[in-house]
Amino acid sequence: MDQNLTNYISNMSATTSTTLQQSPKLSLSTAKVKRTRGDSVRIGMIAYGAALLRVGVMVPVFASVIAVTLYLTLPNSPLPPFLGIQPGSQWYTVAYSSCLTGMLWLVAALPVCYLSFAQSANPRNYTLLRSRLNQLKASLDMQDDADDAYEESNTSATVMKASGIDEHNKHKCKVLKEARACYTDISEKLYKSPSGIRWIIGAGYNSAWTLLHHAEEAMIEVADVEEAVRGAKHDFLAIQDSGIHGEDELLDDVVEAVSMLKPGAVAYFKEHQPSKSSVALSQLTQLMNKFSDQSTASSIAGNGSGMNSVNPDAQAEARVMLREVRSTLNDFRDKRWEGLVRQRSGLLKAMAVTGFVTYALLCLIILKSSASVLTSSGLLVANQQFTNTQSGILAATMFYMIGAIAGLFVRFYSESRGVNSVDDFGLSSIRLIAIPLLSGLAGIGGVLFTEVLAALGGPALIGPTPEKPIAISNLFSLDPRLLLTAAVFGVTPNLLIKGLQDKANKYASELQGSKASETGGAGAKG
Repeated sequence: MDQNLTNYISNMSATTSTTLQQSPKLSLSTAKVKRTRGDSVRIGMIAYGAALLRVGVMVPVFASVIAVTLYLTLPNSPLPPFLGIQPGSQWYTVAYSSCLTGMLWLVAALPVCYLSFAQSANPRNYTLLRSRLNQLKASLDMQDDADDAYEESNTSATVMKASGIDEHNKHKCKVLKEARACYTDISEKLYKSPSGIRWIIGAGYNSAWTLLHHAEEAMIEVADVEEAVRGAKHDFLAIQDSGIHGEDELLDDVVEAVSMLKPGAVAYFKEHQPSKSSVALSQLTQLMNKFSDQSTASSIAGNGSGMNSVNPDAQAEARVMLREVRSTLNDFRDKRWEGLVRQRSGLLKAMAVTGFVTYALLCLIILKSSASVLTSSGLLVANQQFTNTQSGILAATMFYMIGAIAGLFVRFYSESRGVNSVDDFGLSSIRLIAIPLLSGLAGIGGVLFTEVLAALGGPALIGPTPEKPIAISNLFSLDPRLLLTAAVFGVTPNLLIKGLQDKANKYASELQGSKASETGGAGAKG
């Protein structure tokens, strides 16, 4: 039945192509949706907005660096008034650093716009996605699209006529419409919305892969027998030792379905049976013996191969079973990819919030202090020594750097020992970027904790110290013992990052275990 259906589809496709050329009405069955100049401007603006968000994660860190540098150099590098604010005002450093950071933010986002597009945010993932999308397009017998256009169906009848399926076969028509709708949705994402924050964080790729997987699952019900069996073998290899719940049952379903579609192909599944699945192996042996008996009887009776004696309804049920197995495998893998994307997005949000809070606290400290020493005429005194608050901020900056370096060294060592076997959407790079921020704050927090304990009666922690009030100017001083304290506390954020890394490694291990090959066959995701 499937071979006859394939021939019928080919004949109907040729007839439909001739009819489309002869009939003006049917020539409107599909429409080429192309980008206009307004669409290009809109896409560019979305890319720039996404670039602003991408760079904006580190903007508070840059603002803090500019503010500290400006605040410490004001006594020796007098600057002109800014926005009507005199350099001697506490607001001068905050206003100047905020405006300068804002301008740098807007400029730095321009070259990052290129990385906000789907084809450049994750080139490997995009290439694999396009390759598999082209395979789906060929299966649907659709025309090639330009880079600035995609094919969009107008009516449901168009899909049936273009695919050459009898309109009375409602199930197969529904399956083809389902696959065609998924293809159109993916094309719309790639051609009408090729830029944006969803491509940067990876959610756009996951969404496109989910649609593509759904379309490929639907095509199992209309694909030829050889293609269905090839996909079944790929799924069989991917499920083995993957840790999917109900692994043995899924393997049994694949073998049973293949025995219904093409009994002779069951022999290729025997050598890959897991030794622990004795039930599946026993069932496989029985099926092969049954097929051998059927083939012998068929050759004696002269009734042809055993495949022709298979009930068409049983073949349809076998295809549905293969589709269900593929869906289970895809769902298992897609959820792991989504876990990596969520972890990366959560880490980016934590970095942005932490950086903003750090900058806000720094501005608060600056506003509560005097930015410089003024003469009676209101001018800055050249070569003026640092005030107590400036000395404290300078010491805190040193503690921040020591903690960041210590934490980054430990994190780099940990990352170098790991093996990144799957595409984690840049999660490992984000962990490296997050460590200096978290470790620097941990270094400052460790020194602050130690100093407060010492001031409250714990001099044994850092040795005898004279009594002094708790203030910013007194809490932070360039003491070698405090530098060591900052380095020790700077390593602690790696414990949190290590927990996130272990969870990501678990996702990666499960993805690698459920991957049949490196070339990305049916059901695999790059």
